[in-house]
Amino acid sequence: MNPSTVPVSRFHLNRVNAALQLLTLAAISMGAVGAHAQSSVSISGALDGGIAYVTTDRYSQFQTASGSIAASSLVFQGKEDLGGGYAASFLLRSLYVLSTGATSGSKLFGSEAKVGLEGPFGKVELGRLFSPTHQTLVFKAPSQSNFAGAFNLAIGGYSPYWDNSVRYTSPGFSGVNFIAQHSTSILDAESPAPNKKNGVGTALAVNYVQGAVDLTGVVEQVATQKLPATDYSVTRGTLMGTYDFGVVKAHAGYLSEKYSGQGVPLDFNLSILGASLPISPALKLSVEFGHKRFQNSPSKTDFVGLGIFYSLSKRTVVYSEIADIRNKGVSRQSVYRGITVLPGENTAGYTVGMRHTF
Repeated sequence: MNPSTVPVSRFHLNRVNAALQLLTLAAISMGAVGAHAQSSVSISGALDGGIAYVTTDRYSQFQTASGSIAASSLVFQGKEDLGGGYAASFLLRSLYVLSTGATSGSKLFGSEAKVGLEGPFGKVELGRLFSPTHQTLVFKAPSQSNFAGAFNLAIGGYSPYWDNSVRYTSPGFSGVNFIAQHSTSILDAESPAPNKKNGVGTALAVNYVQGAVDLTGVVEQVATQKLPATDYSVTRGTLMGTYDFGVVKAHAGYLSEKYSGQGVPLDFNLSILGASLPISPALKLSVEFGHKRFQNSPSKTDFVGLGIFYSLSKRTVVYSEIADIRNKGVSRQSVYRGITVLPGENTAGYTVGMRHTF
């Protein structure tokens, strides 16, 4: 029998009518709520792709590049004005690789997934959040770019995102505010239920913004407890800031990472120095140097990053970036999404691309 000629029973019609009535009531209810509270929901995102040429001491290759400035993303966010200076908000940010369309990592919302309440008291957020260390290193970097950013020398030691987090951000007082963040398990997959300590993290940050000065200090501590032979904690201290001279902005930062316990990685320090130059409203140049030194070891990494960013519009930027990395000893830092290197192997990369936001 042709499916288009199958008779429709009264039972099926009643179910369809009931569903339509429920949808109508839901739409009316949403309209009624909107009449009493100011709320907004938006969809935004970014697409970042290009071509890169990467070399190592062994070989070189051309490759597609994705997320050289920052990962391509799809963002859902909303905010509701509750009145009296209070507001509720949410944000869901999914990351993906533009060259393949695949989700970046194993999580649907691999960047942030959070809900928050703000008011005269400050702001409280819950969910998967940026770590204060990552926010400081990235957003105060000269390029604010994955490819040309010296902050990548620190990633791997710390986790950019913390699962299972709660964060409090205070109001500003004379240019100063502070952030307190705690996670019961910064990486879900690394915390089996019987283990109560693995991934527990706490961070405190202080921000100071006054005139040309923008300075942030962060202290965080995270526990790692996977096996009897791997049971340690790490303490990170970060200080990074900028000074805007007008014609050029200077950037400087320092990160110290120290471990204690069993099965610990090597302690290291990272120094960052750079500048960003707004040549015109549309054109920006960046240069940054990074030096990573492992303690009680000859191992180290030196990094040089250069970036040219030209805005075709408010939403579209074309760019060209260079990264040069010199490894020594057991250090094996790679170019962002480049060729995996051996310990002590040098590498460099050049990329051109475009980033469009919507």
